[in-house]
Amino acid sequence: MSQISQNNSNSHDRDLKKIVDALSKITSLSSETIKPHLNELLSRLSQEQSFKAAGHFFDTTTDDEWITAFHEWSESHREKKLPVLNEEAMSRESFYDEW
Repeated sequence: MSQISQNNSNSHDRDLKKIVDALSKITSLSSETIKPHLNELLSRLSQEQSFKAAGHFFDTTTDDEWITAFHEWSESHREKKLPVLNEEAMSRESFYDEW
């Protein structure tokens, strides 16, 4: 590990300790209880950053990839056994109240 990388790591460790200590004080929870939650939050934030850097799904996929993903998504709902709406429920007239 380079000296710069090691210094950044030490700095982050100190910052994280301060955050854990502050959260512990605010919530009256132990550091051991807070650390997993903080680690999960940091993981989610870094994943979100990775997704943003990778570009939006719709901007980076072909039409065929989008269609495949849509079909996979719709098929994933079959196992939920959701009720199917009848024709009357799907009609335009049923969407609006009669005045």
